[in-house]
Amino acid sequence: MCIGTNADEYDHYAPELEDKHLRGISFERTQYLLPWALYTIAPGTLIPPRRGELTDDGEQLVKRALISLFKV
Repeated sequence: MCIGTNADEYDHYAPELEDKHLRGISFERTQYLLPWALYTIAPGTLIPPRRGELTDDGEQLVKRALISLFKV
């Protein structure tokens, strides 16, 4: 799953990634899940000393985003 800051530029579903979806990591700008992206960048590779994980709410958001790819 890829994340990005300019989801409003796309016609695809891109839910906002809120603080309640993350634990141990935060972003300065609003982030969106981009489930249709073909690549993934793990946050830990960008900022090695920081480690984060999805909360239960975050996992549910990712699952809903992935399922949205299969709706026709």
